[in-house]
Amino acid sequence: MVEQCVIYFIRHGMTEGNRLKQYTGWSNPCILPSERFRLKHASAPVVDEVWCSDLKRAVETSNVLFPDHMLRQTWTLREMCFGDFEGKDYNELKEQPEYRYWLNDMKERAPVNGETMDDFHNRIQQAWKKIKQTKRKRIAVVTHSGWIREWCHLYVKDHKLNNLWHIPYAAGMKASFQRKGGEWHCTLLQEAPLMEKKTGY
Repeated sequence: MVEQCVIYFIRHGMTEGNRLKQYTGWSNPCILPSERFRLKHASAPVVDEVWCSDLKRAVETSNVLFPDHMLRQTWTLREMCFGDFEGKDYNELKEQPEYRYWLNDMKERAPVNGETMDDFHNRIQQAWKKIKQTKRKRIAVVTHSGWIREWCHLYVKDHKLNNLWHIPYAAGMKASFQRKGGEWHCTLLQEAPLMEKKTGY
C-alpha cells in the first residue's frame, strides 16, 4: 500500500552568532529575543510529530513553533562541527592556512578538530534512517541549514533549488513523499517560508 507523507525541514531561528556571520556548528547559543518574538507571531505548519537537533537554538525554535508537541531530540540532526573555526567569522579566519585549505577542498578536508563531510553525511544518514521509521504523515524536522542542504544533495538528486546556501531562519523545505514499506520516494521538494499570522488570529 502506497502512503503519502509530508516532511517540513525547518532551519532554527537566528542567534547572535548567526547575526555576526560566525561559524556556529556545535556551539550552543540561544535564539535572539527578537527572533523568539517573531516566531511567536508566526504560523507554523500543522504536523503530527516533531524531530529536532538537541542544540538550544533548534530546541527553542521547536518549542515556540510547536508548543503542544513532545520533541524527539537527537544529536544526529546537529549542524556540521566546525571545530576550531567555531565562533569566528571569515575575516578572523581568512589568513589562516588551515582555513584556506578547508575552503578549497571542503569535501576532503575537515576544519581543525571538526568533522569531515563524510562524517557529516554519515550522521545525516543515521538521522534519516530513524525518521523513516515513523508512521506519522506530517512531520517537522527542526535542524540547521547545512543539514538541510546536505540532505537535499544526498536524497533528492534532481532538485532544482538554487538557494540552498541561503535558507531563511525558521523556514526551509517542504518535501512530499510516497512511501511503501521501508521505501520513501520524494515526489516534490519546494520552499516552505514561515508565514505570519493574520491580524486578529
